[in-house]
Amino acid sequence: MKEDSPLATSEHDLRLEVGHRWRFLSSYLRSPNVVGAIAPSSRRLAVAICAPFQTRERPAAVLEVGAGTGAITRHLGTLLGTEDQLDICEISDEFADILERDVLSLPQFVGPVREGRVRLLRQPVQEVSATGKYDYVLSGLPLTAFTLQDVEEIYAVIRRSMKASGVFTYYEYSALRLLSVMFSLGSRRTRIHGVSAFLSKQFREHEFERHLVVRNVPPAHVRHLCFDGHGAT
Repeated sequence: MKEDSPLATSEHDLRLEVGHRWRFLSSYLRSPNVVGAIAPSSRRLAVAICAPFQTRERPAAVLEVGAGTGAITRHLGTLLGTEDQLDICEISDEFADILERDVLSLPQFVGPVREGRVRLLRQPVQEVSATGKYDYVLSGLPLTAFTLQDVEEIYAVIRRSMKASGVFTYYEYSALRLLSVMFSLGSRRTRIHGVSAFLSKQFREHEFERHLVVRNVPPAHVRHLCFDGHGAT
């Protein structure tokens, strides 16, 4: 069987997916508060997260925060136009290596990477220096693992980096914040409660659309927020 046959390609993609899932699970078992999930995002979740970008009416700049093994990134790659820009922010060296080797080497990324329209930023989102650059920011960071001060700083950076009427999409696992508060004690419970209260306030004030994606492990809420106006078009 030739290597470039459809079956060979499918087997190669399957091996990559299984490998990514194993690395994701291994990372979760080592640092559950940092990784925040036991498996990469499903395709249905990726579609829901990228929906505002998919319906854009003009070229756009996107920032993906905490890309992991690239489940959302790969779907973004299928939506990129010839003038779109994508910055991928990933602090984990292990995941960043996977993104560089297995995701940004895909055909849909080769040209944009060469042209500098797709960039991998190996740094915390707090170090992103762009001001008013992005039309869309996507994030699935496990914010309940952070301090309230860190979460407030992350939100401030995201808001500063977005254009007026830009869309911020945040996805979180269903009931995770509630369960985290319920099953935590002492200072950890106080910290998570403070973060949860901050996030709930942001959602009440800025969320304009929400979806529950059941076919994901675990199920997830996708929340679209706009801090000014009604969102990018």
